[in-house]
Amino acid sequence: MKELILLLFVFSNCCLRLQAQSPVVSTPQPWTFPRVAVGGDSSAPKNTSPPRSISLPSVNVQNQSVMQMISEDIAYFEEAERRRLTLSHLIYKGFPSWEGEPGTECFFEAYKELSAMLSDSIPLNLERAVFLIENAYLGNTMKYSDFQNEIGERVQYCQWRLNDLKLDSDDELAKNMAIFSLLTDTLSINQPGSEKTIVHYPLKYNLDDYDSQRDYTSHFVSSMLHSNMGQCYSMPLLYLVMAERMGAEAYLSYAPKHMFIKIKNDKGAWYNLELTCRSVLSDYHYMNGSYIKSEAIRNELYLAPVSKKETVAMLMAQLGRYYRVKYGYDSFIIKCAEQSERYAPNNIDAKIIEADYQTKLTMEIARLMN
Repeated sequence: MKELILLLFVFSNCCLRLQAQSPVVSTPQPWTFPRVAVGGDSSAPKNTSPPRSISLPSVNVQNQSVMQMISEDIAYFEEAERRRLTLSHLIYKGFPSWEGEPGTECFFEAYKELSAMLSDSIPLNLERAVFLIENAYLGNTMKYSDFQNEIGERVQYCQWRLNDLKLDSDDELAKNMAIFSLLTDTLSINQPGSEKTIVHYPLKYNLDDYDSQRDYTSHFVSSMLHSNMGQCYSMPLLYLVMAERMGAEAYLSYAPKHMFIKIKNDKGAWYNLELTCRSVLSDYHYMNGSYIKSEAIRNELYLAPVSKKETVAMLMAQLGRYYRVKYGYDSFIIKCAEQSERYAPNNIDAKIIEADYQTKLTMEIARLMN
């Protein structure tokens, strides 16, 4: 009971305080029309304050600011929509196609003919395949007849060399040794039916641009035919093209970031012809120097002889690489890599090209998604 009385006392005290602090509200008065001075009534109040003016420049500045904000918002949403559409296309379709750009038709034509070779619709022709991919990169500016004549001249020298040494022109090992010596040694060759002697100089390793950083075409076979300088890509390909012309059995083979030639004698023994250092090397040399594991050898990734069809399939992968260098990424690169892997499942170049494409695509999607 005491607590209740105390509570009521506190409450009443608070109400008195609030009442004391409440503002005094005046009694409302009825509204009347203001007095208007008529006839110069001096008793009417006068408005002495100056009239309110509107600053037009400030209004224009405000309008411009609003319009700029609207423009920025529109640009932001347009960019967001563009990124959304680009991202959607990348995820579901990959990079936009370069088809329609000048010169892309050269690559599509080369792909069609290489595919016909691989599917056995037309005969395999390594010389033609090499020409196709290089000519595509150069915009179909090369003449196949000129390329054939360059190869034919060197094949003729080999045949004359066999005649000088009185070797059987049908012997496999003799034909291979004629090609190898022509590409790696300085030879004096007698032209049959005349007293003319032709001096032929060996291929040189292109130390200045071995990785084609200065001139991307420096590793082309057509470029090597003119400069007489090449590296571990163009040298073996020229050897194989000449062997194809002469009917000699020779094979391409791979080591990490390297290519060389494999041949065998009539007893089935294999030899590795290293054109870059003009030597005949053992498998052990490549295993030790390139750290090749036994698993890679068992899987025939390295040091195994590569068939002619697999070599053409490798050139198909190269066609995709040339396309990427000249134009950029799109589905044509994957198309070339997949076609290459179909006929050369152990071709690591096709796998590298495909992985490079997928990595680039993933990084671009990640960039657009922040």
